[in-house]
Amino acid sequence: MRASIGSLPAAKGSVYGSAMLQEQELTHFPMLADLSAEGRSRLLSAARRVTLDPCTRVLQRGDQVAGAYLVERGALRIYYISPEGREGTLYWVDPGQTCILALNCLFSRLVYPAWVESDQSETHVAVISGEAYRKLFSEEPAVQRFTFDALAGRLFDLMTLLQETASFGLEQRVAAFLLRRSQATQALEITHEQIANHVGSTREVVSRVLRNIARSGALSLSPGSITILDVGKLRVLVE
Repeated sequence: MRASIGSLPAAKGSVYGSAMLQEQELTHFPMLADLSAEGRSRLLSAARRVTLDPCTRVLQRGDQVAGAYLVERGALRIYYISPEGREGTLYWVDPGQTCILALNCLFSRLVYPAWVESDQSETHVAVISGEAYRKLFSEEPAVQRFTFDALAGRLFDLMTLLQETASFGLEQRVAAFLLRRSQATQALEITHEQIANHVGSTREVVSRVLRNIARSGALSLSPGSITILDVGKLRVLVE
């Protein structure tokens, strides 16, 4: 069975708690605060919230896209799988953001070109039907701005990823990954194998790289977690 946001193999997680989106929940998306009264009503009637278990597959390459996916809580990881079977992260959709590849599929009526799974925490996603989003885009300047801003930000992320892949060694890419995903917290609940999946390498190689970085005093390693001790040293590695 192909995975979708409404039907998932049990082994990959589950979807539960599907419900209509409430007006107060639009505060997660400030760009949509300027919707007209009619547009707001149309969006709310066309949207539903879906709650995803950690590491639940949402889409895979070749799936049809059910709608626009707006993340309220947690994150969606968009990634590719190489011919050798290795994964590599393209980008994350964090709270207040949407998946631009899914929007492109809605407008171009193409199948999804990558894989999507929820991050390592419970994830809440507002799903707006494709037909409703296309109509809102044609009539609502707020939706147009939201879409163009999402596109511009994602293009920057993808260009950064291409630059890192082309010019960074693995140690730099791992350091850049840790900086990007740590954000406000200094501790990451993540395994070496998961980091390997993000950067397109193997667990053994990533473990060696992490031990090297740890010896510099930039971070400490524990089973299933990494604590950043010195952000400055990580930034020096990246720069």
